[in-house]
This record gives sequence, structure tokens and C-alpha cells, in this order.
Amino acid sequence: MTKSFPTAFFIALRYIFSKKKHNIINIISIVSVLGIMASTAALIIVLSVVNGMQDLVVNNYNRFNPPLIIEAKVGKVFSLENNLFSITDLENIEGIKTVEPVLCDLALATYYEKQTLVTLYGVSENYPLLSDLTEMIVDGNFNTDSQKSIAFGVGIAGLLGVELNDFTPVKLYYPVRNKKNITNPMDAFRVCYAPPTCVFRSNTQYDGQSAFVSLSLAKELFDYENEISFLAIYLDENTSIEKVQKKINQIVGEKFNVLNQIQQETLLFKTIQAENLIIFLILGFIIVIATFNIVGILVMLIIEKKQDISILHTLGASKALLKKVFLMVGAMIGIFGGTFGVCIGLIFCLLQQHFGIISFGNENSSFIISTYPIVVSFKDLMATFFLIILISLITSSLSLRGLNNHYLKNKY
Repeated sequence: MTKSFPTAFFIALRYIFSKKKHNIINIISIVSVLGIMASTAALIIVLSVVNGMQDLVVNNYNRFNPPLIIEAKVGKVFSLENNLFSITDLENIEGIKTVEPVLCDLALATYYEKQTLVTLYGVSENYPLLSDLTEMIVDGNFNTDSQKSIAFGVGIAGLLGVELNDFTPVKLYYPVRNKKNITNPMDAFRVCYAPPTCVFRSNTQYDGQSAFVSLSLAKELFDYENEISFLAIYLDENTSIEKVQKKINQIVGEKFNVLNQIQQETLLFKTIQAENLIIFLILGFIIVIATFNIVGILVMLIIEKKQDISILHTLGASKALLKKVFLMVGAMIGIFGGTFGVCIGLIFCLLQQHFGIISFGNENSSFIISTYPIVVSFKDLMATFFLIILISLITSSLSLRGLNNHYLKNKY
């Protein structure tokens, strides 16, 4: 079988590039190669653009979320005093830079006549620098060492109409636990005041949901002493997140979840994976349609080469060898079209990366980036190329099975 491969390959290569008696075969072959080439290039380009968009979204979320967090499996908060581990125990793990306590919950924020629910994060004075929050600030300055200050996302700031130079404090309301007063409902809420000092933009949904205050102010509003919502863990550079996560799990035990950035945004990343799969399947289906031209090529080529088939059989060629020849012809058409398509797709992606051929708009547009982002994935290239080879082989083998009873079986 291995000895017949070079023979079949040589004959198939000869059939592809030799001059055909019927010019229609050459035309269909060219159309088939061009169709596979165009659909392959489109698949590579679209997947690369989607990868670029998703990479932009993921990077923005990763800037906002800590590399690792520790949260209780049961309940919104937990106390560090009632556990078998401490922050010092965690900071002694190799690769951990620092551990920051965070207290968060929903609160009602009112500013003049406007109000909205916000997810209020109480953080330490080191948190803004560690989380890149300082780099996200678009207006003002946020210092958590000042107890009475609040930082809003741009979405909330726009909704409330926040004016940083007004110095009017924002009223924060939070229900008092285990207390009800029917005669005066306002007694059921704790109220704190904090002037808005800055506005940040992360280009994520958090811009319309989140606000930051000092940890002491959050404890006062939520009426907690030592409880926290989660521990934010920041790592040294070039540290393996998987190894650190495994060590933390061994220390904190089964009562806590240790989540990396992907696990913190499970729905987002599952949606991204589903989008990639759907796009690949849709464009892959277009490649399947393009490769169906191979059936017509092989049918006409077998009819045209029937005299050659008779001569080869007389010289000792088996039916398996003859089928292998035409199977390789179909595979080669797919490989040629796929290779050209991958090259064209890569060239376009490189041009877009370096020169930004296609942009979102003019220079004065308000988009985060000016041109479509491109991220070429080696995995996408390999998956696309092997898909083309697989479809070409399946299409060729199915066409030969149909011809088996029609021609080859009767002749030999």
C-alpha cells in the first residue's frame, strides 16, 4: 500500500496539470479552487477579526478583575477571624505580591433628584493601583485613604449627571439588617455621604454598574466589622496562576472558591467560545458547498481518462490504486485552494495589523480603537486547513463510491 502511494501521487499530479480534452474540466477546476480559496480566506479573516474583538473585551475585563479571588461558597461575606487561614498565610505563598480585602454589595445612590442601584466596592488604598483603576480614570482623582469619596463608572456618572466640581455628596442607602419600621420606612436604611471625586472607564459592563469607596466607608454603610466579600490576590510577574491557585486551594479548604479571571466571568468566556464555534461552523459550511465542485470534476475526469484507466489496469494497476489516484486529485484541489486561501487571509490580516486598512470611522469617532483588531490564531489556521483536507477527501470518496457501480466495477 505504501509503495503504491508515490505512483498514485505522480499520476494524480499529472492529471491535475495536464491539458484536458474538454476545456470545461479546466474551467470547473479553476472555479473550484477559487471557491475554496475565497471561502478559506474569508474564514481566516473573519475568525481573526472575531479573535481581535474578543481579545479586546477579555483584556478590558482582565484589567478590571483581579488575577485570583477567594470567596465563600455559602453566603455573601465571610470573616477572616473565623477561618483557619490568614492574609499573612496567603502572602507567604511564592508568587503572590499582595492580598487585598474587598467588601461589596448593592446600594442605592442618589444625586440631586436622580437615583440608581450600584454595586459598591469597598477597597483599600492600594487597590486602585493594583487593579489598574488609576489608569482607567478619565476625570478627577480617587484616593481611598480619604474615607469620604466615591469613584463612579462613566455609565453611572452619566445617568446621575455627576459634576465633580460641584462638591455635592452622593447619598448612599443600604437596608439595615434585621430591622423593620413600618411607621418610618427611612429608619430601615443606613445612610452615608460621599462626594464624587473621579470617573473611570473600563469599557465593560462595569462602567454602568460599579462604584468604589474606601473599605472603612463600605463597612460603615453595610454595617460590618471584620467581614469581607472576597480577597483579591495579585501576583508577581511571570507567576503561574495555575500553581498559585492550586496552593491556595490547599490552604483555604473546601468552604471557599478560588477563581481565576476566566472563572470570574464564566458566562462571558462561554459565550465567546460558543461564538467562535458558530462562526467556524457557518463558514465551514460554505467551504463544504465550495468543495462539491470536486464531484463534477472527478466524474468528468474519469470519463475523459477512461482510456488511460484501461492502459493502467492492463499494466497491473489495481482498482484500489485507480481509486487512490482520483481520491488524490480531489484532495489536491482542496489543498491547493486551501493553501492559497490561507496565504491570502494571512496577508490581509498582516496588512490590517500594520496599516489598519479597514477602520471604524474617521479620526474624530468615539470608538475605543480606530481600526478593526486582528489576532491570528495558529489553532484556527490548522483547524481550517485540516477541515478543507477532510471535506475534500470525504467528497472525493463519496463521488468514487457512486462511480464504482457505474464504471470501474463493470470494466474490471
